Amino acid sequence: MRQLPRFLTWAALAAPVFFLLAAGDLALRSREALQEAKRYEFWRDNPAAKADWLNNAGVGRQPGTGREAVLRTAEKEFLMSESSAKMAYIWYKTAAEDFRLPFNPWAGEARKRLPAALAAWRAELAADNIKAEPWMTE
Repeated sequence: MRQLPRFLTWAALAAPVFFLLAAGDLALRSREALQEAKRYEFWRDNPAAKADWLNNAGVGRQPGTGREAVLRTAEKEFLMSESSAKMAYIWYKTAAEDFRLPFNPWAGEARKRLPAALAAWRAELAADNIKAEPWMTE
């Protein structure tokens, strides 16, 4: 039997390692997206907590001058005005669909929470008298 060239041996060893690392990366990204979704879901149910976080520990606390301060203020204003229900749905959808793997528990949990998050966002739109077709919110 002929011996495989050295580079083929390394390639055969490196391929499974690469795929395992890629799967781990996707799982960690899914976990992070799920945590973001839960934070926005909490803020959806507790708007005062969102304002408190943004005022005390969030975006607006870092000192700065000039352009940096203006950008941080603009980001804070954007986060305050953005719908927490919408952001929770977007993060759940990201965790469930963009980072899914067969044995990823975080993507599975996000998939389970996705319909309730979508319903909450649609209810928020309806409460604000904003007409949105189903295709607009998916």
